[in-house]
Amino acid sequence: MTHGANVIAELMTDHREVEELFDQIQALPPGNQERRTIADRFTIELVRHSVAEEMYLYPAVREHVRGDQALADGEIQDHPTVEKLLKDLEKVSVDQPEFDDLVDRLISEAT
Repeated sequence: MTHGANVIAELMTDHREVEELFDQIQALPPGNQERRTIADRFTIELVRHSVAEEMYLYPAVREHVRGDQALADGEIQDHPTVEKLLKDLEKVSVDQPEFDDLVDRLISEAT
């Protein structure tokens, strides 16, 4: 297996892990303190995943996929929105209504 294939496999695994964390947080009732732990875990995963995409995936798309440079650029433009939502989520307590709103918006943006 080539290095590129390993990166793709790792990114796909990341996607599944984040989706599982999203499912876990949605299964818990609002205000449940475990939601903070899960939010912290998916924050770490999303940041790590975004860095990997920007370092490996998008440069490869630009280099090897004709006419799809805009695809990579468009995906990168979504990252600041997710990053801001993650930072905002860090600042609110799990029992605040904004927490649930931010989680919902993150799930929408990241999936």
